[in-house]
Amino acid sequence: MSKTSNLFKMNVVHILIPLTILVMLFERGDALTCFQCNSTLDHNCQEMFNHDNPYLTLKSTECQMYNAKFCIKVTGLWGGIVGTHRFCSSRDLGDQCQDMRFPDHSRKYRGCVYTCTSDGCNSAQSVFAKSTTILSAIFFTVIALVLRR
Repeated sequence: MSKTSNLFKMNVVHILIPLTILVMLFERGDALTCFQCNSTLDHNCQEMFNHDNPYLTLKSTECQMYNAKFCIKVTGLWGGIVGTHRFCSSRDLGDQCQDMRFPDHSRKYRGCVYTCTSDGCNSAQSVFAKSTTILSAIFFTVIALVLRR
């Protein structure tokens, strides 16, 4: 292996590592986006919905609250109506469900709280991969290929 080739590999590593770290730092400065709605007020805010539907008016929006780190989806019973609320939170409310019974009838209701941390993750669909994870995977693949030569 030539001296020039080794210098090239060292330069690539010394450039890509700081560049990747810089990209990751910038992304952490971005505001979190969550679905924010109340099914009592918006019929599009049901427990299950397809957020890729082009006719759906409900979109993931930037959280306006201070220190928002979590997207929350709550399903339950409000004022006698089964519904769903989606919102931003600075607190991790965890993932939990609880069965509820009411003394005036025999029905049982299930209320659930779901907490997640990536953009738009409180929809009915699965959690999206963060771009930093994808960039990290690409970065380490490139490094492995360069060092292999």
